[in-house]
Amino acid sequence: MLRASVDRVLADGMSTGLEHVRLEDAVRDADVSRTAAYRCWPQRDDFVADLLAALAEHALPVASTRGERATAVLRDAVGDDPRELRTVDGRRAALRRVVALSADDDLLADREESRRWRLFLTLALAVPALPEGERRDRVSAAVAAAEEAVLERLQANYRRLLEMFGFTAVVGYRELAGVGLALMRGYVVGGYAGTGSGTPGLAYALLVDGAAAPSDTSEWDGRRARALLDELAAPDAFAG
Repeated sequence: MLRASVDRVLADGMSTGLEHVRLEDAVRDADVSRTAAYRCWPQRDDFVADLLAALAEHALPVASTRGERATAVLRDAVGDDPRELRTVDGRRAALRRVVALSADDDLLADREESRRWRLFLTLALAVPALPEGERRDRVSAAVAAAEEAVLERLQANYRRLLEMFGFTAVVGYRELAGVGLALMRGYVVGGYAGTGSGTPGLAYALLVDGAAAPSDTSEWDGRRARALLDELAAPDAFAG
């Protein structure tokens, strides 16, 4: 029943909350007996709490399968000419393009990833509205675990990106990931993405540009610049 309801919410969204999720629908979709269902969840609120916890596990942004798509975005942003990558300024410009296009792809081009961000942040906003007690604690713990997983992935991705282009962060990567997550939350909750009034790419480019310091100020030779392009030729530059 939880799997069936998760599929329904993932397909329909939960922008209006979970008022449309009914226990009877879950019984029918899962093809189980009503008696068994009500033994598990005597009240609808019990079922909704478990559903929210299950959704937190299924609505993680920056999915593991996103590495290949993100790598394709990187390749398009960098191009195939190694000359720009030889100087610090050139690599910084390429890094800004990469981050901007990746952020825009997350929210504007990749509908699946955008949907996951919206659902994940909707869940985070739903927790404070739940009545205090065991149900709220259970959902809160699931959302917190999901957010921790998101932060770990963002932290690893920021580190990988900056080091790939010869930079390091002037703040901790964990802190950088936290600011990035807060920025994404603002765009999603504010309904900014997809409104036609702008894109998140510029904000993320400015964020990473401000946090990036060159770890190597020397000019790269052609072989080293080409090595970076070779890294981006892999199916998934974020693997490992």
